Amino acid sequence: MKSVLVIGAGKFGHHLAEYLCEMGNDVMLVDKNENLIDEYSEQVTTAEIGDYTIKSNLAALGVDDYDYVFVCIGDFQDSLVITNYLKELGASYVISKASSLIHEKFLLKNGADKIVYPERDNAYRMAVEFSDSKIFDYFQLNEDIGIFEISAPDSWLGKSLSSINVRKIHNITVIAYKFNEKIFPINSPDYVFSQAEHLIVMGDRADIKKITK
Repeated sequence: MKSVLVIGAGKFGHHLAEYLCEMGNDVMLVDKNENLIDEYSEQVTTAEIGDYTIKSNLAALGVDDYDYVFVCIGDFQDSLVITNYLKELGASYVISKASSLIHEKFLLKNGADKIVYPERDNAYRMAVEFSDSKIFDYFQLNEDIGIFEISAPDSWLGKSLSSINVRKIHNITVIAYKFNEKIFPINSPDYVFSQAEHLIVMGDRADIKKITK
């Protein structure tokens, strides 16, 4: 279990806080909007109202006690100020939400350890999914590598994982298969590829594209 502070109870922030809490984490959600805190307070561990562009209010939260602090503020200036104050107050790991490339650059300069860019990431994910009929879902790990849900290439059907030697020949790691909306890990090299199942694979987008043509 992690202790997490989420600053900003807007669309992204309150969903993030709720999911983190559902996954067993200790989550505090804060925002200056009293109506938002009233609406979402029961979905998290604790919630507080306050203006956290004021450094003393941030300090009162004990930000250095949290494993992660998420800054989910839409306002450009406010998110920069809060990110900067968090690092000055000793927050160990700050993840800040960006709304543009310029915003991202300034947040990094102000001390953010990691940037999340939901609009860009979701747009790219959808572009990947709908550009290739054999890719059903996608999760980006970094600029080049991702986890993909794909259908098995026709040339793989009826053959085992070891006989195709996917990792060596295609530079792709087969992690699991999906059947009836459930995911099952592939632990044996004797697994046989089937048209009825989707594969969960990890690799470079360029390598994935070669096998999903």
